[in-house]
Parts: sequence; C-alpha cells; structure tokens
Amino acid sequence: MMVKHGRVVCIGECMVEFYCAEDGSWRRGFAGDTLNVAWALRALLPEQIKVDYFTRIGSDSISMEMLEFFNGSGLGTGHVQFDQLRTVGVYTISIDKNGERSFSYWRSHSAAKKLASDLSSLEAAVKESDLIYLSGITASIINELGRKNILSCLRSAKTKGTRIVYDPNYRQNLWSSPSMMKRFTSEIVALADIALPTFEDERKAFGDVESKDTFKRLLGLGCKEIVLKNGIQQTEAISFGNMKKIDVEFVKVPKDTTGAGDSFNGAYLSARLIGEDITSSVKRAQAVSSYVVMERGALVEQEALLKAFNG
Repeated sequence: MMVKHGRVVCIGECMVEFYCAEDGSWRRGFAGDTLNVAWALRALLPEQIKVDYFTRIGSDSISMEMLEFFNGSGLGTGHVQFDQLRTVGVYTISIDKNGERSFSYWRSHSAAKKLASDLSSLEAAVKESDLIYLSGITASIINELGRKNILSCLRSAKTKGTRIVYDPNYRQNLWSSPSMMKRFTSEIVALADIALPTFEDERKAFGDVESKDTFKRLLGLGCKEIVLKNGIQQTEAISFGNMKKIDVEFVKVPKDTTGAGDSFNGAYLSARLIGEDITSSVKRAQAVSSYVVMERGALVEQEALLKAFNG
C-alpha cells in the first residue's frame, strides 16, 4: 500500500471505560472501537507515519484527561473538536466465564455525536492523509446530516488518492432502523478500498448464512479488498478476486475479548501500510488479536502489541 503523506486518520468516539480487574476492583481507562484501532496503528507503524485521531469531546476535566491520554499515546490531536455543552460517554464491561463481554453504555450527552456536523472541519481533519478509518459505530451515533457529511468528505478524499477503510461493526441498538443501517452501509462500502467486517455481525445485520454471502454482497458494492474476521475460525480474505483462507494459529481461552477485532484491524492495516501481502498481514493481525484477548480491557500496552506483531 503506497504511503505518500505519511498520515493516517481514525474518526470516531472515545469513551470512559470501566472494567472489572481480576482482583474484583473496577479500573478506569479510555477506549472505543476506532480509538482502539488508532492505538494499535500508533504502536505498530514506524514513527514517521503520523496517526491522528479525530473526535469531539467536552471541555470538562474528564474530557481534558482524555485529550492528555491521546497525546500521551502518540496520537495526533490537532483536529479534535471541543463542545461546551456536552461531555464524553461512559461504558462498563462485564465478562462471563468464557471471556465474552457485555456492555452497558451512558452516552446520551456524548459530544462525539456531533463530530460530523461541520463538513469543512471534517475535510480539514483528513486533508493530505493516506488512509481514513471509521466504523459502523461512528456512523450509527451521528445523525443523518453527519452521515451525509461523512460520505461527502470521503468521496472528496478518495479523488485525492486517500484510501478508505470501513469496519461495519454492527450494533443493532445504536441504529434507529435496519433500513437506515443498510442504506448507509451500501453507500460507504461502495467508497471503501478495504472492508474489515466480522461474520457474526454480518449474520445479524444482513442474515448471511455463510461467509460467501458476505463476500458476494460486499464485492457487489465495489469493495476490492475484504478481510472477514470470524473468531477462532479461519480468517477469509479477498483482494481483487484472489481469495485466501488463513487458519488461526494462536487459539486460546480468552480472558476478555474486548478490543480483539479492533486490534486485528489495526495490526492488519499496519502490515499493509508497511508493504506486507494479504496473508502475512492477516497472520500478524491474528497474533496481535490473540494476545489482546488474554488481557483485561480494550487496550494493552503498545510495546506488547509490537512484540506480538513482530512474532
């Protein structure tokens, strides 16, 4: 994948995360699907490639702590927006005995819901970027105007050579209707250079029975590179008609699956950006994801991610 500007931009919502540690105490952090991807990209890419995070936060103390966290993580924050009337969302993670997680959210006053309200700010944030990453969660929490602005911004960026990456990351309770989700998915996948869906999400959202149903639909919309995550089952990937099926080598009993797919995405894109082929990129992503599920919370130390990435 060609890197011209040396800049990647992730667009989305970061939230305050509370998760229960193994000793029973609750720990606070910051996380969110697109932030988790940005975190992994920053950990795994060479320093000369800048990773920016574009979001909207409040002006209160917890929002300022979040901003400090971004900066401390090595993420670019030059285009982060500030909202005087809103703050940041909160969620908690509960883990069952199999490591599967469930979430409770408080995001009604999340400033990130307004992150795409101004088209010019969006366009400024992604100017001269090699890659833009966003997800279905980002799309679901903003309003119809925001989604229109996102699509307009992506169309413009694509004409300048920027690659678009989209993870549908379907969450039924966040969309106002299935028809709205399906319409937006069709529009954005048609713009995407790379799609990174999860089969379970696609089954719930579109009724896909087999992986071939997902590939047929997404390829039909015009996306050329698709990597389908499927837990410990084979990862299937297609690029310009060339299909690969890669076994998951590092099957473990997870402690916490939070962030597994996001870390996979970040590792896969990092590998592609430094010139790895599809198969190698998937294997690196599987290794990183397998490490992440053995740790509590969405984010693990960036040095540990890099070690897993490099084998």
